[in-house]
Amino acid sequence: MPLSYSARLRRDLRDWQERGLIQPEQAERIAAHALAPRGLRHLQTALALCILLLVAPSVIAFVAANWSAMPPSGRLIVLFLANAAAVSATYFAAQRRARDQSGTAHRLVDGLATLSLAIATATLALVGQTFHVAADPRGFAGTVAVLGLATALVARSSGAAVIACMALVASDAGPGALDLGLLRGEAVSESEPWFWMVGPALFLASLSGWLRARETTLLLLLVVLSNHLGSTPAGSMFLLSPDRILSVAALALALGHVLARLSRENPWATRLHGGAQAVARAAVGLILLGIVMVSARILGFGGAQPTPAVALAFAAIAIAALILVRLRASASALSATSDLLVLAAAALALLVWLIASLSREPATVWTVWGGIVPALILVVAGHIEDRRELYGWGLALTAGLTLGMLAASRNLIAFSGNLLLCALLLTLALFACRWAARRLDRRAA
Repeated sequence: MPLSYSARLRRDLRDWQERGLIQPEQAERIAAHALAPRGLRHLQTALALCILLLVAPSVIAFVAANWSAMPPSGRLIVLFLANAAAVSATYFAAQRRARDQSGTAHRLVDGLATLSLAIATATLALVGQTFHVAADPRGFAGTVAVLGLATALVARSSGAAVIACMALVASDAGPGALDLGLLRGEAVSESEPWFWMVGPALFLASLSGWLRARETTLLLLLVVLSNHLGSTPAGSMFLLSPDRILSVAALALALGHVLARLSRENPWATRLHGGAQAVARAAVGLILLGIVMVSARILGFGGAQPTPAVALAFAAIAIAALILVRLRASASALSATSDLLVLAAAALALLVWLIASLSREPATVWTVWGGIVPALILVVAGHIEDRRELYGWGLALTAGLTLGMLAASRNLIAFSGNLLLCALLLTLALFACRWAARRLDRRAA
């Protein structure tokens, strides 16, 4: 499957010509417009971004090198001037965006707003160091999340929204996120209210189109939401409970498809449609993370025993599948074939985790069926509907789990046998598909 846009476009144009959907002249005009060079504007934007990325660290490094020798008043003046410069640059860029609605202006405002948020974050840390304020990493992360929310809503900056989401993750994880006790599932962190102050506002802003809907922002929000559901959060993003994360992912996938069915008769509905599609794609990414969590739990990280909430996770996956099947009946709905396969992969991973907790077989054997096989289902789903991100991530997950198990497995014979058994079942499925296709062709003839 071609991963580059130009290769996919040329392949689709050839296919459309063979089906008689377009004429050769139309295909040439489409290719000439889509693949034409865009001049130097994109190069100028890229160079400006590189300048920002180089200047900001250089200034920070210079100030840090002389920080201890500066008096407190000098430190405050430097911080004030840095914040004033960043906010002023963002304001002037926003004024330019109001006059010029091009994508270049939007990206410039986004970059400057993100830079101003980074400088404000550094200012908080340095002021606390100057006046010897007691360290509170979780409270600091929550404050950065609130600042990121305000910056994102005022400047309509997706980059600031991503920083706010990362601050929420840090607020949940806390200073001891990677302690051995947490890795064994023996400790949990206390729940903080920062997510409920910031998360819903960012989610609604992304969904409504006020912020550019990015799968990264929505995925991080869904991850933190998964961490806050149930009782006390897990404390570490790497040890989220698979039943919780797959439940949230399935319901978010169904929500995205339901909202995407709304009529696009006005600009607000069109923006909502784009946000709904982004939610659905973020939910698929969350399912991918959930499959990784299943593999981690099967191998013993964070505890292998599933909770009674597994039944709720199966129910959420079933409800989402039912909604997607009903939506497929409408010609205007999004095609749900690949997402049904994604839900099947989530259900298989969850079922294998449930069985693995009751089995005495080696953990690596169950990792084949709870990790590698669901990852292969994602590869198939991505290939069927030409979803290159899903196809690529499925391949990456398959390769990563396979190489990891080859390196860590204590029973390579059993691991190899299960891989061969999986290959045999896929071969039988391939022959069954070929036989069914021939039967359908004969009936059509």
